[in-house]
Amino acid sequence: MTHDATALCEGFRKGLVERREFLKQLAVVTGSVVAASHVLSSLGFDGGLIQEARAQEFAIEESSSQYAMSDRMVDYFLARPIVSGNSPGMVVIHENTGLSEFARNVARKLARRGAVALAPNVLPFATSFDGKYAPWMLETLRTGIAAVPEDEIDALNTGYDFLAAQPGVDTAHIGCVGFCWGGARSFTMATRNDRLWAAVVFYGSTPPFETLPSIKAPVLALYGALDNNNATSITGRAAETAREMQRIRRPFEWQVYNRAPHGFLRAADQTVATTPAATQAWDEMINFLARNWTRV
Repeated sequence: MTHDATALCEGFRKGLVERREFLKQLAVVTGSVVAASHVLSSLGFDGGLIQEARAQEFAIEESSSQYAMSDRMVDYFLARPIVSGNSPGMVVIHENTGLSEFARNVARKLARRGAVALAPNVLPFATSFDGKYAPWMLETLRTGIAAVPEDEIDALNTGYDFLAAQPGVDTAHIGCVGFCWGGARSFTMATRNDRLWAAVVFYGSTPPFETLPSIKAPVLALYGALDNNNATSITGRAAETAREMQRIRRPFEWQVYNRAPHGFLRAADQTVATTPAATQAWDEMINFLARNWTRV
């Protein structure tokens, strides 16, 4: 915790700064609403104030370009908060439709909460020149076990390095979040990047169990109760995954949202949905990141 954050909290407790201004300044000096809510929680502030802190939003700026990976270029979308100091970073991993407006909107929403969010387009690594899925992906669809090829994870880890090199990024706090196809890659990235701060999995397949012991970062997995109609459904393997993660003593949290279908965070217009399940899952993600702020 910085001296500025401590002084600001002491000033608020003494009545020297108004509530709304206090929350705004705390988010700025800590770099994000996640960090701000962690500070408030660690100092024993009430839950209502913590929820208000998480509702703070920053102005953001956006850009699109490419980063280099060996002899290939990876398209990306980047959203960053307009703040001074360092902010956490998040790699946003899209669904199997590629870098969609939904993925961009997730990055925007994270940036408004104070994270520098990178959404790379890694779908070209998963399809052949004719646009068809490779045999390994058909096997994943059949078994529900995420067997992600090396070049996809290399593209994501190169994106991690690219994000870490960006100005204003707190390199001790770079995580990832993925959805469906991207959820499997978020979980797999946790097995292949020991620098990862945290991994969030929205309804994505679990990697092979023999790879899970290499996970260092805490993992949060969020599932829809109605997403349970085929082998690929993570909901069908949720309890099995939780038991294995507990057996090997790896940090794992999971939630199943009642009456929520597959893809429940994405609204029809490609925005982040505002259904009860989507709202609760988003809040759970922010809460998870805040609880694990000191796990570096």
